Amino acid sequence: MLWLTGCTLPHSGSHVSSAQVGQLQKITVATVIKTKPITIDGTKTNLGQYSGAVLGGAAAMPRGGVGSTGQALGIAAASVVGAMAGQTIEEYVTRKEAQEITIQMSNGDVAVITQESPPNFQVGDKVNVISSPVGARLELALEF
Repeated sequence: MLWLTGCTLPHSGSHVSSAQVGQLQKITVATVIKTKPITIDGTKTNLGQYSGAVLGGAAAMPRGGVGSTGQALGIAAASVVGAMAGQTIEEYVTRKEAQEITIQMSNGDVAVITQESPPNFQVGDKVNVISSPVGARLELALEF
């Protein structure tokens, strides 16, 4: 069941990757000037491939066991098809919705960043660009 949810457990509040801990992060204010919805490719690991192969082979197994070379070849073929299907299904269920966000910095520079949705940014939003040696992310700027 954990595999179907991306192997994550419920959590509350904000969270960051361990690579961000102790890193100096610089904040720059920018304005969103363009957004484009995109999809981040899912993962393809051996887990989907192996699971599919086992399920495909088990589905093709005759009740009385393997009685001929033809049945054995059928099970092998079903395992191969299952492996391909398992890997494809894994990639599909691990895809993530995202946005390609074009921003204009307060100094006039223009940049593009891609990040998972939500949040969904809109043209005109004021954002904080939080950058560090390991990457950058956007968050809505608080207006006072």
